[in-house]
Parts: sequence; C-alpha cells; structure tokens
Amino acid sequence: MNSLVLIPATTGLHYARVSVGPVADPDAGPLGAGGLRGTTASLGDVPAVLAANRDHRPIDVLTIRAVYGGPDFASPIIVDDASQARLLQLGAQAPLSVANTSALIDEARVAFPKTPIALAFETSFFVHLPSRETTYALPIGVGQSVRRWGYHGLHHDAATTELLQVLGPRQRPARMLSICLEASPEMAAVLGRTPLAVTSGSTPVEGLPGELNCGEIDPSIALALAADRTLGPERANQVLTRESGFFGMLGWPATLGEVLTDKRARVARVREHLLYHIALAAGTSLAALEGLDGVVFSGRYAEHAEKVAAYLLPRLERTLELPAGSLPWHVCEAALEMLVAEAGVSALLAQRPDSRDN
Repeated sequence: MNSLVLIPATTGLHYARVSVGPVADPDAGPLGAGGLRGTTASLGDVPAVLAANRDHRPIDVLTIRAVYGGPDFASPIIVDDASQARLLQLGAQAPLSVANTSALIDEARVAFPKTPIALAFETSFFVHLPSRETTYALPIGVGQSVRRWGYHGLHHDAATTELLQVLGPRQRPARMLSICLEASPEMAAVLGRTPLAVTSGSTPVEGLPGELNCGEIDPSIALALAADRTLGPERANQVLTRESGFFGMLGWPATLGEVLTDKRARVARVREHLLYHIALAAGTSLAALEGLDGVVFSGRYAEHAEKVAAYLLPRLERTLELPAGSLPWHVCEAALEMLVAEAGVSALLAQRPDSRDN
C-alpha cells in the first residue's frame, strides 16, 4: 500500500510518499518513498509536486503524525467527523498540538478529498502508563487533566519490538530501556510491550535536556521567569522551550548528533551534562523495571548510539553486577516516515479487513 506521510515541524510540513507492505516496490528508495519527499509551507502544494513527479500510483491513505492524542486514542485511527470532534475536545490539554493537527486534517480533506486520512499518535504507546507514573502530586481538581506522557511513542514501539526479536523467546517479559535520540531525547522503561516509566512529562519540556528545551528543572525557575516583568509568561516559555538546552548552554544551535560527536571542549561539557542525565534517568528506569535485559536506541540520531552506549552500558553493568560487555543492546534504524506510514496502513486495514497489500 502507498501512504502519503505528513509530519508537521517548526521548519514547515515534511512529506514523504512511502510504500508499505510485503510486496517490494521496484521504484522505492531507501525509505520506500519512491524518492519523493520534501518540506513545504502548505499541504496544498503537495498535489502539484506529485503531478510534477509524474507519479500516478494511487495513494491509499494519507497519514498525519499527531504528537498528542490523549487517553482517547490508544492506536492509530482513520479520521471521521466524530473522531475529529473527540480530538478537538482535548484542546485544553494540548492546545497547540490539537489545533495544528485538526487544521492539517481540514487542509488534507481539501487537497485530497477522496483519500482516507489517518492519524498516528505519538502518545498512543503511553496511554496505559501506570497511575503511579502518570500522576502529579497536585491538589484534587487542579491536576485531574494533567498527567505524564511520552512523546516519541512511535519510535519506542518499533524499537522495543525489534529488541524483543533480538532477545528471543523468554520465560518472562523482557525488561528494556528504550532511548530515543531525537532533538528532544526521551527514555522509556518498557516491560514486554508495556511502558512503565518515561522521562517526559505533561509536556516534552520535562525530562532530558535537548537541542532547544531545558529538560527537567526546579518548577520555581519557570515561575520566577514568568513573574519577571522584563520577560512575562510568553517570553519565559520561549526561553525554556526554544532558547535553552544545548543552544542555551553553547550559545549557538547544535544538533544532538553534533553534541555527541564534536571534540571541542565546550561541546564536551554539554555532552557530559547530557550523558550524565541519561544515566540518572536509566537509574530511575531500573527501579521501575526491577532489573534489565537489554537497551535499544532509535530516532534520527540513532547512528550515534554507540557514543551513548559507551558511557551508559558499563555503568549499568557495574550497577547490576553483570560481566563487562554482557548487556545486550540494539539500534533500531526505522525512519519516522516509515513508522508513520505503517501506522496509517494498519488503521486502514483495521477498518477494511478485506483490504490487501498492493
């Protein structure tokens, strides 16, 4: 099946044409995307790109990566009026994400009126996190709609599935650390197919430091910044989410890949900060899992997983009293475009059980 994948980003709207299924597409590139991928300011431009590419293969499903789906969406869906209305009801919990997703659905209906639209939610993997993990110690009535989530669920789902295959049959569910090396890195503790803990929080700002976000900080810091009359709430939010992290510590924009590999002393200090906090998060995850059977890396910077593994795994092995080099680890190289496409096709096949891959 062919899926047109849409991934909203700060730099525009990323799109890719992805072929999914057991039958190989002779025209498919390394992503199964037939060489068609890019970034645009408007979804309305994509039909013209398809036409100019002279690619007349039908698009079976258009799949949107949605960051937030809340508790109502534990799996990918095919959008209809009722499900879009349910999504809009979550606007108070994640206003920007929900509004952007809903607006993109409306644009997709105009640009591709005859094509089914699917949503692949990053939060689906974390819907069933245990309440001990999701709950904040806030007053009743204030924090009922606030809970901890993970925001790289598509990567964690694929990565832990691969690691389970690497580890092979077991008498008990495997205890895994899943480390997603994205611009906002994230770690999840997963037992079998069930996540038990995650570093992110009510928003992706909590947790590990990233390219632009500060990561976990004392809440009073955010309150003090917001109360500063020279900043105000909006500027304080900008500081914490767009000007902190590696950018704030270095004074220039640096990707996670650059932080893990650059040899300059200033970058090395930032790398040590990141790796140290990854190790701390791993300790918390070990407590949730009560042991560890393997570690898996994913995300756009997974090619640099060895840098993290060289720091983290010896510490885990010493903590667990394992022989050096005995802890299994694996790199999941699946691209986000493919994961989103597979989720969309899965939703389409679930709705149409008589469908066949083509």
